[in-house]
Amino acid sequence: MQVIALIGDVVGSKELPQRSTFQRRLGKVLSQTTDRALHIASPYTITLGDEFQAVYRKADQLFADVFTILAEIHPVQARIALGVGALSTRLNSTQALGMDGPAFHAARAVLMALKEDGRLLRIGGQTGEIWNLADHVMNFISHHVEGWSRNRLLVIAGLLRGLPVKQIEEGLQISRVAVYKNIRAAALDEVVGICHAFEREIDRVLRS
Repeated sequence: MQVIALIGDVVGSKELPQRSTFQRRLGKVLSQTTDRALHIASPYTITLGDEFQAVYRKADQLFADVFTILAEIHPVQARIALGVGALSTRLNSTQALGMDGPAFHAARAVLMALKEDGRLLRIGGQTGEIWNLADHVMNFISHHVEGWSRNRLLVIAGLLRGLPVKQIEEGLQISRVAVYKNIRAAALDEVVGICHAFEREIDRVLRS
């Protein structure tokens, strides 16, 4: 079975003030993300410490979920590693635990690389020029995401879900001008296009 394994790791979790309060908040955010996700195969599950995992069947709106998580835990940050590949164990549809295979190996390797270079987002598990390019593009996006506000993260999450600006404006209770300012200042239309292109390519790999 070809899947997308997602492993997240909260940055600096041991140094967080009121860590137990944050962990409860993280649990709620992940539960809401599971409920919202279109193609979740194994639900978001907190594993070791402040790491969490999930498995997706398809990539449609995957990045919308990722940016929503980053927004809802802001200003705390999390590294998000995506591994594309097979499962060698049975899918656990109730908890993202007890599973293994190339998808998880790839996600774990990517997470280790993210910890080494201080970035937040990366995709792993495939070879070839397109995936080498994906590494560089995700590094570039990650570099900018590190400095984004909660509202900017929510704006791009909304755009990735195909929401009209009016709905984003009303949901965030900010002006339409503020929404467009975020889009222009961070070239969010271009980032959305890149994320959708990655989602299509990931889904192509999953079908092959």
